[in-house]
Amino acid sequence: RILSKWLLNKKDSNSSIIAFTSRLPREGVSTVVAGLARSFSKAEVGKILVLDVSNSRYGVARLLNITSLAGFSDLPGYVTRDEKLDIDVITLADDTHSGNGAGQHTITLKERFLDKYNIILVDAGPLSDSSGAYWLANSDYNVLVIDSTKTTRESLEYQQKEFENSNITIDGSILNKREFPIPGFLYWLAR
Repeated sequence: RILSKWLLNKKDSNSSIIAFTSRLPREGVSTVVAGLARSFSKAEVGKILVLDVSNSRYGVARLLNITSLAGFSDLPGYVTRDEKLDIDVITLADDTHSGNGAGQHTITLKERFLDKYNIILVDAGPLSDSSGAYWLANSDYNVLVIDSTKTTRESLEYQQKEFENSNITIDGSILNKREFPIPGFLYWLAR
């Protein structure tokens, strides 16, 4: 749906920022972002940037197995590139989000990224960590990754109220770690 929505709106802009977040750490945001980066790469939609601001030790570059350093010296953080997939991964340093002038610095980075890339996938990390807040508030689409093994309906209802009181909107969700039991009729067919 995200890709088709992006293709429909492509006339308005050449690039889109899609941010992914979760309620708590370890709900699978980095894994989802890595999988979508691979899918978009195979769909050949243009240059793809994965921006990892989650400060996670299980970063997207590690999940994509991208270790080759890119030649960008003017960008903050750790920049890696996969030439075959045509994906760049930038892991922003912790100090990029704090201190004086960090907001203006981030706005400048966003403008540079939009000029260079067609799709920017942001691993904003959990909502409990403020490092991804700017990207969630300034992206084209926001997706909430939900871990079905530990997220309750009550916690989602509470989170919905929190979103209503903020400038962050959620455009969709991904139910992660969902178990799909084998339907009974398949057992019958295997007899």
